[in-house]
Amino acid sequence: MSLTTQVFGPPGYRRWWIYYIVNDTDQLSKALNRHDHLVVFMFSAEWNEPCKAMKKPFRDMARARKMQAVFCLVDIDKLKDAVAQQFQVEALPTFVLYKNGIQKERVVGAKVDDLRAAIDRNI
Repeated sequence: MSLTTQVFGPPGYRRWWIYYIVNDTDQLSKALNRHDHLVVFMFSAEWNEPCKAMKKPFRDMARARKMQAVFCLVDIDKLKDAVAQQFQVEALPTFVLYKNGIQKERVVGAKVDDLRAAIDRNI
């Protein structure tokens, strides 16, 4: 099991989430209200090449830290401008790390090592 599964529930029998794909603002709020652990958001778009390049490293980090943080993928095209404005997403991919309801760090761009370091600093 993973912390992400504990927050959102299992996707099926004997299965767990590596990262959760956020489809609406209620799910986004649910993740943000997980105050006792780090929450890592990846804001992306299907058409964006750097986002495509970061999907596997993001999944690998989520798998390696599944009991230490909650990982969420947010498709900007599905949640539109309100979410982009709320989280100040100006470039893709953007990774925003929250803990105790407070933004701790932000990594903009396909920067695997920077993202890994930011997660490790905040777990």
